[in-house]
Amino acid sequence: MTILLNLLLGLVPALILGASIAAGVDDDAHHRRVFLLVYGLWALTLALWNWLESSHVAWIVVWAAFGLVALAMSYHQRR
Repeated sequence: MTILLNLLLGLVPALILGASIAAGVDDDAHHRRVFLLVYGLWALTLALWNWLESSHVAWIVVWAAFGLVALAMSYHQRR
């Protein structure tokens, strides 16, 4: 059950990005930066949720790594 929840919750930001592009939102640098910021915070939230649920350490590490990479990419695109 944990695997299914992690995969489903991990796809939520990608589905929202696809829906916003399909709705006609311009895919410019600002849009990508905001998406990376939101995705990074979402991934860190998933890492903390897995930690609180005492899930396998691999889920915590994967989501924390994805979150930190996304936040770093968002920060570097700002400069």
